[in-house]
Amino acid sequence: MKKFLPIVAFILISGCAKQVQTGQELFNKGTSAVEKKDWNDAVINLKEALSKDLTPQQREKAMIMLADAYFKKEDYTDAALEYKEFLTLFPASKYADKALFRLSLCYLQLVKGPQWDQTFTKKALDAINTFIENYPDSPLKEKAEQIRKECRKILAEHIVYIGLTYDMLHQFTASIQRYEEARALYSDVEEPDKLLFLIGRAQYFVPMQAEEKIEELKEQLDAEKERLAKAKTDEEVKVCNRRISLLLKDIENWQKLADMNRRKGEKNLKTLIMKYPDSIYASKARDILKGSEKIEIFPVENPVKKPFFRWFFETL
Repeated sequence: MKKFLPIVAFILISGCAKQVQTGQELFNKGTSAVEKKDWNDAVINLKEALSKDLTPQQREKAMIMLADAYFKKEDYTDAALEYKEFLTLFPASKYADKALFRLSLCYLQLVKGPQWDQTFTKKALDAINTFIENYPDSPLKEKAEQIRKECRKILAEHIVYIGLTYDMLHQFTASIQRYEEARALYSDVEEPDKLLFLIGRAQYFVPMQAEEKIEELKEQLDAEKERLAKAKTDEEVKVCNRRISLLLKDIENWQKLADMNRRKGEKNLKTLIMKYPDSIYASKARDILKGSEKIEIFPVENPVKKPFFRWFFETL
């Protein structure tokens, strides 16, 4: 039996040696898998190839093919990581423009929608802006411009969504700031009649918010007057009178704010009706001016979920 052990050991060692593949062999297998559009096999072989010795040219090619394989698998998280690493290691590569363009698309595919955190939208916008700046003559420029527009639309809708949330809470002074921010930053991607309506409506309804705030302040005022009546020292009287004075000033300020914004809101709503008479928002503005206090919350747009994007990716 012992005389057979060396033979068995030799066979096992020989078998294991045959299973060890060189970086070149794995690179070739990965390349073949890419050509066959077998993305899973491509990922397996290219990842292993990159862990072995390759020439600089092979490593560059393997990295971009690996990133592309993840992209084709719709594994956009890993694809983004691979494209980013590729651009770090090979910024002057002939594949750098494609890597940067697809990096932006990967980030965009990781965006859930305007209602959520916009970290990936901002990363997508940064990447596509860099692409447009660095490759002004690229045949992908037209598509890059579309991507930039959609990124900006998502960011605009995110601000509008926050404003609509404030509207639901009757925090109209806060929503006005958001809508005005959207108009200042994203007037190229947001409908002007929509923003004018949202700003005008919020301004017109500030008296509603003011009424609620003044009611709260009056309750505090009554409580402070009771404390004043029970005050026993000059210092206590002084403190109570100071608080009463501040509360009365706050009430006065809210009344002024309500009057000023009602006038602004009325003006903006009338401007909307005159400038965009056929707009759906003009009809809503008329209802408000007639006395409607209905706060309609519009669904925000999510460009990533539109058929346009399905078509867009199919053309890549």
